[in-house]
Amino acid sequence: MKIFSEAPFCYVVIALFWSFYQGYRGAVEHKLFYNQKTYVEATKEWRDSRSPDWTCCQQFIVLYLHDFVFRFVCTMAGFVSLYFAYYLLNTFEVKDLVQLSAGSSALIASAFIVGVIGVGGQLHHVILLGKKI
Repeated sequence: MKIFSEAPFCYVVIALFWSFYQGYRGAVEHKLFYNQKTYVEATKEWRDSRSPDWTCCQQFIVLYLHDFVFRFVCTMAGFVSLYFAYYLLNTFEVKDLVQLSAGSSALIASAFIVGVIGVGGQLHHVILLGKKI
């Protein structure tokens, strides 16, 4: 698309760097917070909450890689959404925000909100709020 090819190079570099960081952070958080032991009452011993039959490679691909990619994509979506809001504001070329229609204002505001939530590293949480447990 034409609008994304016009993005400044430094913006793209920052977006890729920050998205990579958020992806790495997600994988590390998954490893630290969800790799806990559970107490088995029948055998009176502590056991890994994950299946002990998983190899290290399987855990990496199924668990950590998934979190990395999911958070990377959510953060990149935030950067794209922020740039889209910026592009829309410049496209409408309004001198006063009062001149914007209600639909244009809603589109710009929602793109900005999604962008801030995504860049802040919380879009994946917002997406998972709708997940049934």
